[in-house]
Amino acid sequence: MAMVRTAGSSVIADVHLIVQNQPGTRYDVGLIQAPLPSSVTCGPGDPGTAFTSLVTDESGQGNATVTAPIRPGQTGTWIWIARPAENSQNPAEVYTSDFVVPV
Repeated sequence: MAMVRTAGSSVIADVHLIVQNQPGTRYDVGLIQAPLPSSVTCGPGDPGTAFTSLVTDESGQGNATVTAPIRPGQTGTWIWIARPAENSQNPAEVYTSDFVVPV
């Protein structure tokens, strides 16, 4: 579950993840601003993105907050959560928001 809100000139996503069979697991949590040009990637450090890490507790639950300045022309935000794979550049697990949240 994610709650997206604005405060002043920032967009904030409060993320709560439950994966019961994954205690002590690290996930990357990204806030992706929209629209972005199709030539721009959406990884950590890319323009229009903000990322943090989330680690699940012994019950498989974790919380993270991601904050980014609202970019000129931004109309929405979506959330991306991934568990890195051990021996691959492709994530082992991916979750995203079902829609772009208007900002």
